[in-house]
Amino acid sequence: MSTRPRRGMTLPEILISITIFGVVFGGAISFLVAQSKGLRTLATQSNAVQSGRFGRDLLRTELRTAGTGVTEEQPIIVLANDSAFAFNADLTTANRDSVALTGAVYVDTYAEAGQVTALTQGAAVTVPGSNPAVTYPLQDYSQSTSIFINSDAEFLSYWFAPDAAAGNNKYALWRQVNNGAPEVVATGINKATGQPFFRYYYDPAKFGATNPSLDSVPRAWLPLAKTVAQRGLGADTGVAVTTRIDALRAVEVNYEVTPQRGGVNEVVRYLVPLPNVANARQSRACGRPPITPVAPTVTWRSDSNFVQVTIPRAVDDGAGEADAVRYVLWRQQVGAASWGDPISTIAANQSSTYTIHDMGMPVRPGVYRYAVAVQDCTPNLSGIAASANVSVP
Repeated sequence: MSTRPRRGMTLPEILISITIFGVVFGGAISFLVAQSKGLRTLATQSNAVQSGRFGRDLLRTELRTAGTGVTEEQPIIVLANDSAFAFNADLTTANRDSVALTGAVYVDTYAEAGQVTALTQGAAVTVPGSNPAVTYPLQDYSQSTSIFINSDAEFLSYWFAPDAAAGNNKYALWRQVNNGAPEVVATGINKATGQPFFRYYYDPAKFGATNPSLDSVPRAWLPLAKTVAQRGLGADTGVAVTTRIDALRAVEVNYEVTPQRGGVNEVVRYLVPLPNVANARQSRACGRPPITPVAPTVTWRSDSNFVQVTIPRAVDDGAGEADAVRYVLWRQQVGAASWGDPISTIAANQSSTYTIHDMGMPVRPGVYRYAVAVQDCTPNLSGIAASANVSVP
C-alpha cells in the first residue's frame, strides 16, 4: 500500500493565523472592556441615584417629626443653616410598652441606650455643620419638675459636606443621633445650581407682619441657632437668631443626583412641614398630671434573692382621666442624696397590682427604699410615693 505524506502548516500560514486570531481577540477584549466600563458607569450612576433617593425619603420622613416628645423647656430646632439642620424629636424608643402609647415614632428594642433619650449636658457636642460652632445642650431636660427623668426626645443632626471620594463638587449627606458616630446617608450628591441644600419658611405673624402665609427666611438671617438653654415658653417674638429659630414652620430640601443614562441631573426638591413646631404645644395633651399613687410595698424574697416591689393600681389607670400609660420605679440606698435614674418602668394595663422583681442592688448587705410615680402620654409625671425601708442581707 502506498502512503501519502501528511503535510503540516507552513510558517507563513502560522503567522497569518496568529495575526487574524490577535485581531479578533483584541477586538473582543476591547468590546468586553468597553462593556464592563459602561456597566460600571451605569452601576455607579444608578447607585448615586438610589443613594440620593434614599436620602430624599429619609429626610422627608424624619424632619417632620421635629418636636415630638420634647419637654416644655427643650428646644425643638437647634440649628438651621444652608447645609445643616438639627432638631430634637422622640424618634425612637427601646421600651416595648410604647407600642400601645402615644410617644416615640418608632419602637426599636435593639436601639442603643444612648440614642433613645435626650442628650445630656455631660455629653454635650458641637453641632455638626454649625459655623460658627454651636454647643448643645446647655442644660438637661426633665419630664418632671419634682424629680429628674430625662426627656425622651433625642437630638438629630443632618448635614451636607464635601464628598472627596466621589470627586469634585460632590457632596455626602450625613446623619447623627445625640453624640453617636456620624453615619453616611447618601453620597455623590450635586448641589443644585444657585440653591442652598436647605431653605426655611417662617410665620411672619410672629414678627407682627400682616402676611397670613408662610414666608421664606432671608439668607441674611442665617445661620439660626438656639444659643440659649430653653425655647420660649410664651410668644416667640423678636429678631434674635435664637428667637427666630422658634418661628420656623417648614424646611425645603434642594439637591441633584446624576441620572442613569446621562442628560440633566435628577432634581430632588420638596417642602417638609414642621407640624409639631407650627401648632401650639399641647402641654396637657392627656389632661392634668396623674394623681400621686399609693406607696409600693417591698419585701425581701430570700428564696429567690430579690426585692419584690408591689405597686397598687393608680387612680388614673383605667379610671379618673384614664390617661396613665406607665409606672416609673426608682431605688435608693437609705442615706443617699437623691433617687438617681429610674431602674424600671411597667406599662399600665388596669391590673389591680403590678409586681417588679429587683435583683440589682449595688451594695449588699444594705437598706433600701423604693419610689413609684405614674406617667401619662403628654408625658406628665405624678408626684412620687416612697416605700418603707427594706433590709437586703
